[in-house]
Amino acid sequence: METIIWPVYINSKLSRKEGRKIKKEIAVSDPKLTEMSRAARKLNMNPKTEDDKSYPSSWWENSGRIIVSTENISKNNILIKISETIKTLRQK
Repeated sequence: METIIWPVYINSKLSRKEGRKIKKEIAVSDPKLTEMSRAARKLNMNPKTEDDKSYPSSWWENSGRIIVSTENISKNNILIKISETIKTLRQK
């Protein structure tokens, strides 16, 4: 199963209305596409990066997205795992 993940989904600086999908405490500030991809690779999710895409509700910003392959994991759990992995990568 492939899941599309936009940086907006895990950005702690945005509200739920603006597209954040996880709790603010779990989310990271201004996630970059490269670190999202690195985190997904570390979690063995086989990410594909599409940096020329724009999140529909902010179509003027070229934010990009990643597509991950997972089995039997909810989208919410994927977002939480990627966010937590980015946090540990940022601490190094």
